[in-house]
Amino acid sequence: MKRFVLPYLVLALGALSARAQWNPNPAQNLAVRDVAGTGEVTPRISPAPNGGTWVSWFETVATTNYQMRLQLLDVNGRPQLGAAGLLVSNQPQGTALYRYDLKTDNLGNAILAFQDTRSGANQCVAYKISPTGQQLWGANGIPLLDADATSGLSPSIGVTFGNNVVIGWNSSGTANAAHASKWVSFQKLSPTGTALGGVQRVQDPVKRYSRPGFVAMTTNAFGADDVVMQYVEETGSGLGVSTVFAQRFSTTGAPVWAAPVRVSDKTIGFAAFPELVPDGSGGFYVLLGSGNPASATLGDMYAQRILADGSQPWGTTGTEVLTGTATARIGGSLQWVPARNEVWVVVNELNSAQSNSGFTVQRLSPATGAAQLGASGVPVQAVSSSYYSAQSLRDTGTGLIITYTENTSAVNRALWAIKTNYQGQSAFPTGSGIIALSTGTSPKLNVATLPFANGQLVNVWADQRQDDGVYAQTISDNGALGVLGTRGAAAAQPLGISPNPGAAPALHLTLRHAQTLAVQVRDLTGRTVLELTTNAPAGEATLALEAPQLAAGLYLVETTVAGQPWRGRWVKP
Repeated sequence: MKRFVLPYLVLALGALSARAQWNPNPAQNLAVRDVAGTGEVTPRISPAPNGGTWVSWFETVATTNYQMRLQLLDVNGRPQLGAAGLLVSNQPQGTALYRYDLKTDNLGNAILAFQDTRSGANQCVAYKISPTGQQLWGANGIPLLDADATSGLSPSIGVTFGNNVVIGWNSSGTANAAHASKWVSFQKLSPTGTALGGVQRVQDPVKRYSRPGFVAMTTNAFGADDVVMQYVEETGSGLGVSTVFAQRFSTTGAPVWAAPVRVSDKTIGFAAFPELVPDGSGGFYVLLGSGNPASATLGDMYAQRILADGSQPWGTTGTEVLTGTATARIGGSLQWVPARNEVWVVVNELNSAQSNSGFTVQRLSPATGAAQLGASGVPVQAVSSSYYSAQSLRDTGTGLIITYTENTSAVNRALWAIKTNYQGQSAFPTGSGIIALSTGTSPKLNVATLPFANGQLVNVWADQRQDDGVYAQTISDNGALGVLGTRGAAAAQPLGISPNPGAAPALHLTLRHAQTLAVQVRDLTGRTVLELTTNAPAGEATLALEAPQLAAGLYLVETTVAGQPWRGRWVKP
């Protein structure tokens, strides 16, 4: 059977096969990195090809305060970049850490953007790392510099349809009277790291801007290499008030919409970074925390949709996910389910004293934003002194898994998963419908969850069971923990594909004997999109790969010759 798994599996995985893999014991979990006396903090994750997981973190080092490290876990949880992960950067860091970003480009490489103090003040820097651990943008990365700024913080990454990278960050300084003391800078880089034009800015002589986030166009139909950038305007003194705006930028960085769009007439918290969820049509959904319209003392959650043309089909406010004043609504997660054309939101509800917490799900119409499960939604975990707090909501194709925490003491938390069907009813096939993900005595912080792929949901978090460390746990669609990968981590031969990129390339491999080859083509989620079977003669074999029905993008190709897998990546333009 021909399979295409990612080329990074060409590493000597036989030596790693006996090492760590997904652990079925929720009291243990998989230690991504936890070394006594060394702190590993602020993990971020991003999908890697073939069901793998990129994990980044800052690690404490006496001489530099922190260093940036990166690990690649395969579909079975086995580390691909050594037990300690890859040392990405040992440049000097300040004593404080700030928000940073990790994304995966269209070829499966990791893009990291963070800040360090190599120039004396905080400045942003970007790195690209291949699945084999190569520093594709150099050992020192690419500094992201705005000549007018004295500091750069909190970078955010967008990967375009053409596999270029756009990075935005908070700039501050007083060197130029053309803008206030805080603005958003952004830079576009080619796949090789070449700057495509100069640094662009969202700036104003008086207004202060910050906190960029990106959504890229998903196909050429929505603009060859455009991105939509969301950002925040800060007004007032002190912590001030934050208002969310968005603008679409062309491949050259020019604004596309006549004017920036105010995402919602609601304001958000001064430290909030609303996460954008692509709508598959060049626009995005976003979940915003704001105030309750009927009670100024209560928090509330609003969902909003912005289309690729900047219009607001849900109105200028968006949808109040849950209504009424019985609870405060603070935090949650939004999930678009394209197969059902549904938008789902999980919202945390608290009592007025914020001493009890639970969470509720709501379904929204993509066309209008109308709530479809009543004004109060469907409670999943009732407001309780156990203090349940939803961390993520992910669609599996048969329902939605919510990863959530439960307070077990003043500082410690357990991590759980619960599944609902598309009517909001419990769906895990167990007595309680609740699965323990991590029960060790420790806080569970910075919980992050990948999209569901390859039959599993990967969760990563910061943990303090020993000292600061990073742990991970998977769960399947039916609630099972442990080794869930559908493909073993066998060493593979590189499969020649040429021309690549190419619309109809040829596969090249050598056969000792004539045999029937099964070829499998997968997308980056691991979903099989094409299967071919052909009779191949002995010797140098050249097989045509024609798939006019497949959209442009990156695909993973695999076949097996005499029990040996051959694997490669195909870029279809």
